[in-house]
Order: sequence, then structure tokens, then C-alpha cells
Amino acid sequence: MIKDNQPLSVIQAETVAKSTHSHHVNSSSRIPNFAQMNSKQRCQALVSRNILTQEEAHFLNNSGALSLNQAEKFIENCIGGFTLPLGIATNFLIDGQEIFIPMAVEESSVVAAASFGAKLARTCGGFFSEPTENIATCQIQFIVDASINIHAIFHEYLKEQIFTYAHQSQPRLAQRGGGVKSVELRSLAKPGYHVIHINVDTCEAMGANIVNSIAEEVGRKLPELLPCAVGSKILTNLTIHRVTKVKCEIEFSALERDGYSGEEAAKRICSVWEFADLDPFRAATHNKGIMNGIDPVVIATGNDWRAVEAGCHAFASLSGTYKPLTKWFINNNNRLQGEIALPIAVGTVGGVTKIHPSATACLKLMGSPSASRLSALIASVGLAQNLSAIRALGCEGIQKGHMALHEKNLEMMRQYDHLPSISVVEDQIDKQ
Repeated sequence: MIKDNQPLSVIQAETVAKSTHSHHVNSSSRIPNFAQMNSKQRCQALVSRNILTQEEAHFLNNSGALSLNQAEKFIENCIGGFTLPLGIATNFLIDGQEIFIPMAVEESSVVAAASFGAKLARTCGGFFSEPTENIATCQIQFIVDASINIHAIFHEYLKEQIFTYAHQSQPRLAQRGGGVKSVELRSLAKPGYHVIHINVDTCEAMGANIVNSIAEEVGRKLPELLPCAVGSKILTNLTIHRVTKVKCEIEFSALERDGYSGEEAAKRICSVWEFADLDPFRAATHNKGIMNGIDPVVIATGNDWRAVEAGCHAFASLSGTYKPLTKWFINNNNRLQGEIALPIAVGTVGGVTKIHPSATACLKLMGSPSASRLSALIASVGLAQNLSAIRALGCEGIQKGHMALHEKNLEMMRQYDHLPSISVVEDQIDKQ
């Protein structure tokens, strides 16, 4: 453990001493010309330094459906691919359309839970979404003299000039029907510190590169329009103009299980949700369960799951307290009703969506949706996943079903470690 007052030289000496007892003795993380090698050469460079065995290098230097040539173009210093299991969640009926949901995930029970939640929602017609526009937002931070009435200037001429300049900076986007939709001004807590938000319809793209380009163009222009110092110019992942909303209802009879009537189960589900609404510690795990459903679909379709994660958690905190991304209650029709609202910035063009063979196939499997439609499908999976989790949590508990499905993983771990299976151990105990 590093002590607060420990000199850096002492820390460095101790670190070097510890490294000499590690597995990678004499292995520096600096490998000359590593970036200029191809993936096979990089693997062999690691093998020659005893960092990988030949067998491990063989596993890693394999990119599955993606060719190594493609993989090397996607990222820097590529040595191969990393494969996740790809499953299909069934039972999804979304806006009257039957949909198969591809999910790339390593965790047991996720695909089964999503399928079960979707099955419950089918009792009342499945999931229903509200259309949303594909609006991405960029920020241009700037600093002015605190005595300047920036809001008056903004509405007098600045807003219109920025709108026009930003829109004209992306003529091809405008030709496709997209472009700048609005410009907003926000003032930060520090006097003189402000931010311009430019909201852009990015058509079928997630839009990060588009709005980043606009932000930098406007950032260069802004000092000509206003005496100011320009700071950061980049998109925000908190896309509040791109919020996807989905809802569903469930008949009480579908919720009967383990001695609970359907109405009792519905009330217990609402109680589980209320706990998350009252307690950010519980809300964190509640939302993690929702992302259990969302992330695998975002990954399978070649989209940026880190951006979606960041946006969703920031959105959950907008009120000043971390809140659940769903809401559950018993409605006037005496049914359990669930709702989800969250920003899902995904695209069906751009990034790797059109060049990763698996992502292309997964999008086709889902009916080749538009970007807006894809966000609705993904939100529906998040709501289904949440329903399945809080139904189990409110009734029989989460571990019973999870561990039953996790048993296959445990069996593989036992085989890897040459340990006897639980059934063998139980048989031995019975014979004693």
C-alpha cells in the first residue's frame, strides 16, 4: 500500500523490486516498432518475451467473422479478436412487429431473462415506443468578461449567426435531410463561464464525428462574433434531445408464481421499483440490470456501448439524485405498467455498423431498422430485462434462476481445474 507521504523515488524502487518477482521477468511494456508490425508479428513479439505461449497467441490471433486485415484497421496495435457469445432473445413484440434480438454477452441468464420479460409483455401486446429524432449535441465552452450580459447578446444576434454558420458547415448532411435543429446557451456556476449547445439531426448516424466537426468549426468562428476565450469543443453523451421512451403492460395472471397471486406479485414488483426510486445505492444495481439488456444489443450491432452507458447514467442523475431509468406501477386497467426513458445514441451507418460482418448480419436479423427504430428496440430490451429481474427480486429471489443457468459455467470451471462436478460430490456424500 502506498502511504500518503511516501516519496516517489521509494515508490518507484519498490515497484521495480516487485516486478522482478512477477511472471513477466525482464519484460518491458515498451516493444520497439510494435505499432508498425502486423497482428501476427505482434503476437510473436509477445511470445518471444514469454508474455504469451504459442497456444495463447493462436487463440488471440483470431478475429472470428472479422478478418485480421479489417481488425488491424479498426484499432491500433491489434493482435487479433476477442469473441463474445452471441445469443438470440425471443418473444419480442415491439409496436406490433415480431423481432429477434441479437445479444453479445458473456453473462449467463441475460438472454433468458430478456426473453422471459418479453414473454410477459406479450400478454398485453408487447412493447410500444414513442418515435424520437436522431439529435446529437455538441458543446462549445467559452469564457467572457463576467460583466457582459451574454444572454442578451445571444438572443440579439449570436444565436442566429451560430445556427447559420454551423448548418452551412455540413452541406452534405443538410442534403440528406439532417442538419442543425437548434442552438442553446447555458451558463455555468462560475461567473463568465458559458456553453453553447448545438443540436444536430444526424440522420442514420450516431453522429459523434459530425457534431465534433461542427463544434470545432464554430469554436474557431466564435471569437470573430464575440470577444471571448474558447475552451473545449466536443459532443456530449448526455443527449437529452434523443430520449427514447417505451412502455408495456402485463396482465396480473401472467405474474402468478411461487405462491404469489398475480396482484401480489405486481405489488411486490412495484415495491422493488420504489426501493430503487428512494435509494441511489439500489438504483445503481437496478440500472445495471437494465444495461444488462441494452449493452449486448448495442455491441452486437456495432455501436458505441460506452457512449450509451455514459449517457444513460448521466440521464439517471439529471434531477440531482441518481434515479432508476424505469418506472413500474399498477394502472387504471388493473395491470402492471412499465415505462423506460433513456438516451440511446446509436446509428445504422457510420462506425463499424456497415463494415463489421457480424454487426451487419445482426442489423439484418432485426429487420434492418432505422437508427430511431433501433433505439426503440434496444430500450424495449432494457425494459424487458428490468421486468424479469425485479419480478424475480420481488418474489422468489434473483439467485435461484441465475445460478441454475450459471451452472454450465461452473461445470466448465470444474473441468478446467480438474475438479469433480457437484453431482459427483453429492453422489459420494450420499454413499457415505
